[in-house]
Amino acid sequence: MRDASAYPDASRDVLDISSPPSAPDHEIEIEIAAIDVVDRLRLVDRAHVEMIAASVAESYLHQPIAVATTPAGGNRYILVDGEHRLEAFKLLGRTKIPARIRPLSLQERERHEIHANLIRNELTALDRTIFVGRLADMFAAEHADARNGGDRKSKKWREKNQLANLANWSSFSKEAARRTGLAERSIRRTRELAAGLSPEAVTLIRGTKVADNQAQLQALAALDPADQVKVAREIAEGRAANLAKAKVSAGMVPAGGAVREEDQPLAKLEALLARLSPGQLEAAYRMIQTKVVAAKAPQTKPARAKKGETA
Repeated sequence: MRDASAYPDASRDVLDISSPPSAPDHEIEIEIAAIDVVDRLRLVDRAHVEMIAASVAESYLHQPIAVATTPAGGNRYILVDGEHRLEAFKLLGRTKIPARIRPLSLQERERHEIHANLIRNELTALDRTIFVGRLADMFAAEHADARNGGDRKSKKWREKNQLANLANWSSFSKEAARRTGLAERSIRRTRELAAGLSPEAVTLIRGTKVADNQAQLQALAALDPADQVKVAREIAEGRAANLAKAKVSAGMVPAGGAVREEDQPLAKLEALLARLSPGQLEAAYRMIQTKVVAAKAPQTKPARAKKGETA
């Protein structure tokens, strides 16, 4: 859940949260034709654009967009934050838009876009997962000891580095929570979900109802990547509305609800997860993690007493 106290003014520029920028902001009206829109992480929602356009037509733009100067200089800019606002101005036929201008690197632009979007309420569960996942990728690139998944080195190496890796991701969760207002637990769970989703499956389900259903996304991430794509394609092409039906239409589960005997426990678990609240899902996730760790732990046999020794 979002911590409102962490963001008393959610409309402010997110880059100002921890410290003032090294260079002052310049808020002016710039030509819309001079703005380049490249490599955006979030798709534009036309209904949201129309809502903003209606608001702007009746009053004005309450929050300027953010743009960065281009490396080549000149009078061209790269959009950092505010694509929906920009599209709303285009819809209204405007030629200029209020903007804050900053000299930012590619990584700074991407980080700004992520932080600015994560503090907003209109994100779908999938959008939030994509943003947190990308933030985690950037963190991992900057911290050699941080890894999203399991490494393939020796067991001894993994045991030695496990605590360091956990500490790294704990640091990531705290910082991401501070910058976005999301709970650390939510950041951790979303990062793990992002690491489990196939990029191709993500592309397929964007814009579907599944994209805003946390339980369905978690069930999708639990499948093998190839199966994720099969299921996602059934949903994207309109042959199924949810994972259960998509498995049937993809031929992964027999029609009529028949499930192989060895798959019945998983089918029951999936049906149960679909009925749980977000809080209950978190509790179930922690419970399953504990059981997985216990199941993977080496089983040691009790030492046999030597002859002549008492137990």
